[in-house]
Amino acid sequence: MEQPVALLDGVEKSYQMDDVQVPVLRKVDLVIRPGLFTVLLGPSGSGKTTLLNLLGCIDRPDKGDIQVAGQAIDRLSDDELSDFRGSHIGFVFQNFNLVPVLTAAENVEYPLVLAGMEPERRRRRVRRLLDAVGLADRANNRPGQLSGGQRQRVAIARALARKPRLVLADEPTANLDSQTGAAILALMRQMQEAFNISFVFSSHDHNLINAADDLIILRDGVIQSIKRKPSGAAASVAEDAGNTLS
Repeated sequence: MEQPVALLDGVEKSYQMDDVQVPVLRKVDLVIRPGLFTVLLGPSGSGKTTLLNLLGCIDRPDKGDIQVAGQAIDRLSDDELSDFRGSHIGFVFQNFNLVPVLTAAENVEYPLVLAGMEPERRRRRVRRLLDAVGLADRANNRPGQLSGGQRQRVAIARALARKPRLVLADEPTANLDSQTGAAILALMRQMQEAFNISFVFSSHDHNLINAADDLIILRDGVIQSIKRKPSGAAASVAEDAGNTLS
């Protein structure tokens, strides 16, 4: 059996609000299967964003164990955790989080600069990624010169720049119209299949929910259920959405 891309065992997380300890996640056991779309679904306050932060090695659990890409997270120092996150995890945000003074190509290139990659190799990688997301002709445009859908494509290319095992996306289609959101969904499915990447989303977008291979339903910090689709069923939903992808 292929190794899970992430594994949570008895994970608990609370936050301090004034003098009150507020529990957010309660004894979460979860396996994120590799190479699939996993969607986190639940009302506000259910723990979706906290779970994404733990999977993204942005935060640490109060109790329990987390493994990502085979690495036990609690064994890493803060500096090691930062290096691990940069090498193995990509992030796509609903507000894009692009650097406004950089071009599309420079935004995609930025994590490769931080990684110390040689310039010519960086440029080749950036060209391939922008071509893959259909923006080769927009490489020199800054974010303000791009539509919302185009900016999200740049964000996806940036997330893939260092060839991560896992890409996390917090409501990635929330600020897009339905047609553009469907196109972004189809693009992410194409990227998942092309690069064998695991995607984990939090979302209320019905297109994303319907396209999920694994749908994880949270409420009050507890996993209520996990719904798994038969192999190939979710991909066909994304393929239908791909009719809108230009």
